Amino acid sequence: MNTGSAHLVVGLELPVAWGEQDAFGHLNNVVYFRYFENVRMLYLERIGVLRSHRETGLGVILASTTCDFERPVQWPCQLTVRTGCTKIGNTSFTLAYSISDPLGEVVATGTSVQVMYDYLGGHKVSIPDTIRAAIGTIQHA
Repeated sequence: MNTGSAHLVVGLELPVAWGEQDAFGHLNNVVYFRYFENVRMLYLERIGVLRSHRETGLGVILASTTCDFERPVQWPCQLTVRTGCTKIGNTSFTLAYSISDPLGEVVATGTSVQVMYDYLGGHKVSIPDTIRAAIGTIQHA
């Protein structure tokens, strides 16, 4: 899959809340992961994973996540959070993330690995063809 910024196909605009700052006066590190989660859930909805989980018990489970903090963010600020798929395996796929400020400067980047999971059976499974095709469609739209 593409590793440039063109693969970041789903995005959200999120305001920094006053209470998300830490004692040092900048956005607390845990909040970046919450922002990744917000855009990840939107991506999962768009590729049909949330519907699949509701209807069949097949969803994803988060295997790993990373964040590289490029520069501090202070309130008030409106951030853009974007994600897209960079790799698809047999049972998992990797999402990349970018968070940028109003000037377009990247303040953080990250990744996550989602494993396709049968919540009824309690084990990982191959990514269904419908989900795989939806990832291909959204990534090339």
